[in-house]
Amino acid sequence: MLFRNDIQGIRGLAFLLVFIFHLNYNWLPGGFIGVDIFFVISGFLMTSIIIEQKDRSAFSFYDFYLRRLKRIFPAYLFFIIITAAVGFFIYLDRDFWMFQKSVGTSALFISNILFSRGDSYFGSRLEDNPFLHTWSLAIEMQFYLLLPLILIFIKRKYLTAVILLLIIVLTAYTDISMYMTNENSAKYFSLAARMPEFLVGSFFSLRFKNKIDLGKIRNNIISSVSLIVLVLSAFLIDKNTFFPGTIALIPTVATAGLLVIGDNFISDFFAGKIPTYIGETSYSLYLWHWPIIAFIRYRNDDYFLSVNEVLFICILTFVLARFSYSFIENYFRRKDNSKFYRYAGLGFVLLVLLTVFLPKVAVINKIPEVYTSPSFGVKSHDQKRTEVFGDKHSKNNKILLVGDSHALAIKPFLDYIGKRNDFSFTTITTSGLPALRGIKRSEIPSYGMKFYDFSQQFVKITEQSINRNTIILINCSSFIGPKSIYQSVKKMADTLKSGQKMVVFATFPSVDRDPVKINRDFIKKTSRKFKVSVRDDNKAALKQLAATNKNVYFYDLSKSKVFKNAPFYKDTLMYYNRTHINDYGSVTLSKDLEKDFMSFFRPIISGENK
Repeated sequence: MLFRNDIQGIRGLAFLLVFIFHLNYNWLPGGFIGVDIFFVISGFLMTSIIIEQKDRSAFSFYDFYLRRLKRIFPAYLFFIIITAAVGFFIYLDRDFWMFQKSVGTSALFISNILFSRGDSYFGSRLEDNPFLHTWSLAIEMQFYLLLPLILIFIKRKYLTAVILLLIIVLTAYTDISMYMTNENSAKYFSLAARMPEFLVGSFFSLRFKNKIDLGKIRNNIISSVSLIVLVLSAFLIDKNTFFPGTIALIPTVATAGLLVIGDNFISDFFAGKIPTYIGETSYSLYLWHWPIIAFIRYRNDDYFLSVNEVLFICILTFVLARFSYSFIENYFRRKDNSKFYRYAGLGFVLLVLLTVFLPKVAVINKIPEVYTSPSFGVKSHDQKRTEVFGDKHSKNNKILLVGDSHALAIKPFLDYIGKRNDFSFTTITTSGLPALRGIKRSEIPSYGMKFYDFSQQFVKITEQSINRNTIILINCSSFIGPKSIYQSVKKMADTLKSGQKMVVFATFPSVDRDPVKINRDFIKKTSRKFKVSVRDDNKAALKQLAATNKNVYFYDLSKSKVFKNAPFYKDTLMYYNRTHINDYGSVTLSKDLEKDFMSFFRPIISGENK
């Protein structure tokens, strides 16, 4: 197949769309369609190459896969090694496990499977992961494994029809999955959901092998419309759109149109020097831009970038990409297979050594776990078992604590007070959402779906525990978002058995940044001022619930003076992320509120009415 500068230029456009989106999604909400443009181009080119070789009886599976590896893997392995080496000095010890998994799955081209599972609830976010963008390369390599099987083993006269059928079936499957299960995030990283985008390129390659030539004027109109559709898609599609699926066919078909339309001024523009220059380095640009952005976001714990940071990202991305393109990509493209194999082998050995030994070096700066993650009461968190805390010899033992990770965070608070004030309590808690019946799946955003599905597995054991106890304590991050959480708690309050009582907590405040990332120690080092926020709407709803039900009581944890200088108390870290107090913070809270809480709680234990 003849080399086409215009395709390089379209690759350049694809990178710029992704780059702008990654810098700030508000600037170009649908800029992620740049990845879909890459997919269409890959499907188009690989199909053209395979069919041409098949027609000449010159196709070899071994040669095809080796060429793909030599084109992609050298720069990719170099990027992974450098990013891994830097990452172990930027990432916190608590996040190393997720970081190591990202390194390993990226090297094996299966990172899309890891990222489809979403964020770790207590760990780093996907938007801070320097390997997140490798999901697209993983899917591309997986597609390359399948495409030759389709093109070689299906007879030529059936190929176009089969590929069209695959596009329709897989697109329908993706739409149905997203609309019925709301699993947009999982489908976004799915090979099956993304294959139609590659296959659109394959279809146009087969159907319009010799391009479409309708005359200069009509060609210009069609190519202009195709480009306008791409630009509009980049502005009108956003992260809340059901995407991929049918919507993804809009920019992908528009891209395919640009690839097959005959002589036109849009193609002439993309064949120009600047678009071609960006396009020829687009692979290395794509590799390097994201880890730089992710490391800055992780270190600052802030999505938004300053002007100076944007300039730094642009310059460093270009420098690293140019080096990678000139000395890695082009070098191995011209070298024989033996040098490639030696490089790949040595690179893998180095990568293994890095991922094994660098965490051991970085552990020198490890912050004690008690300050950086939940460590108390975790055996009854996300586990189908309960634990008992407080004064275990007390007769006041018919007390149950349930809720989400905010309930987990106050286990040390209640344990400290219980041991000193003659009561014990049983606990079972779950991440993300409390394990209560009646929470509506339709109200859960796609990123929280896995937490909803997981917590709902604990509903039965939670209900059994509620039936065995007299006093039910509930704490969670929000009782009114989703709204059905409040309705579930209200229904529970309305159906309490005779003698049962419920205590609802207004939880502790949140802060605007992760203090562990900002401070990087448990003793205060940063001069940064943190913004402390209290959910007043949440508090008002709980007060109303307690006011209208004689068996429901309200207690406000956020009133404590220990939060005055949050996330620190006496220059010691008391939060392990933006929204959760650590064990030290929980015990510190108990020491401040013990008298006040017991004056509130003692009448409830003794059975006195409001």
